[in-house]
Amino acid sequence: MADFRKVSEKIPPRRSLLSIEIFPPKTEQGITALKDKLTSYTEYAPEFISVTYGAGGGSQVNTLDLVDHVQNEMGVTAMAHLTCVGHSREELIGILDRIRQSGVQNIMALRGDPPRGEMGFRPVEGGFRYAADLIQLISDQGGFCIGCAGYPEGHVECASVEKDVEYLKAKIDAGAEFIVTQFFLDNVYFYRYRDLLRRRGIRVPILPGILPISNYSQIAKFSIMCGCSIPAKVMRGLHGKTDEDQEKFGLEHAIDQVEDLLAEDVDGIHIYALNKRKAVYALAPLVRAMFPAD
Repeated sequence: MADFRKVSEKIPPRRSLLSIEIFPPKTEQGITALKDKLTSYTEYAPEFISVTYGAGGGSQVNTLDLVDHVQNEMGVTAMAHLTCVGHSREELIGILDRIRQSGVQNIMALRGDPPRGEMGFRPVEGGFRYAADLIQLISDQGGFCIGCAGYPEGHVECASVEKDVEYLKAKIDAGAEFIVTQFFLDNVYFYRYRDLLRRRGIRVPILPGILPISNYSQIAKFSIMCGCSIPAKVMRGLHGKTDEDQEKFGLEHAIDQVEDLLAEDVDGIHIYALNKRKAVYALAPLVRAMFPAD
């Protein structure tokens, strides 16, 4: 029987859960191909699969359709991403109603990135400027388990990690029940971040996000966008390699990260799969070997 508990109820003490993040393709052909991949992911019994969010148009519709497919066709707990981008309060309530109707109880609440071509984030009229405001709205609606983002190296728009933690605390106070971190390539950043949060009295579960590197150009772009530093070890491992060897190194580096994190009793491993099988096939068995599915 499918286990559709809220994510917060699936993270008991001394156990690491497995979660996988996907994004909605823009074409019907892409969606069909992704659904085929997702079928193979069920072998590892992820505690939840999250679907990223596109504001407006077909991307938003595809997100909600994929969330419904994951939970109601695959029988895996789904988590829907929701952002402030392009939405008024009333529109957000309407989206929440649709998510509720599909039986999905878990939402990753994010401010979202500025639309392409805009330098800073500006809410629409009647919308929200901060993720904490969105989280408060979702909490007020009732019935949802809310996740929020954490940034081990600080948000790119924030002056320091310490200041960023103040904003994180506001999200927790508004109703967020667990944290999924931005990806990082050196576990030291995660451990420092986890310790800092505990010192600040933030006790909710923290799921480290792991992104296997595909190639140098990809990780260089993501590094700038997300404020993630690239360790010298990674630079050396990618330098002068073919695309195939860069991808192999990226998977090996991610495996090393996951093995180290599991040894440190983290609350879970969140795989940024980028809709690729290799990332899931390489990392999911590590979690399941140490923490078999219920």
